[in-house]
Amino acid sequence: MERAKKILVVDDESGIRFLLSEVLMNKGFDVSLASDGQESLDKLEEDHFDLVVTDINMPRLDGVAMLKRMKKTGRDEKIIIMTGNPADQRLLDKGLPHVESHLFKPFGIEKFLNVVTAVTA
Repeated sequence: MERAKKILVVDDESGIRFLLSEVLMNKGFDVSLASDGQESLDKLEEDHFDLVVTDINMPRLDGVAMLKRMKKTGRDEKIIIMTGNPADQRLLDKGLPHVESHLFKPFGIEKFLNVVTAVTA
């Protein structure tokens, strides 16, 4: 039997974190949660994930800084960015690793699942 794909969901809003984790777990994914970029880097030190789904605007360490650190350390997880601001110029930063997809908040659960399923296939 194929192992469940491991996904790290990073968002400072607990409601979003838990909603997305429930949806993903119900589809058979192995889900870990982080409330900001620093917590996600700590989890990445402990484990490897197939996918990181991250918000951009977070306290302590934002998603852009987190992704730059991931790239610098050679992480190879696939990445989906969630943001409420599609015009955020930081998303164009050349220091970011390759991003598989952008989800612009608010997005529907069906769209979220379709994107995650396509990226992890």
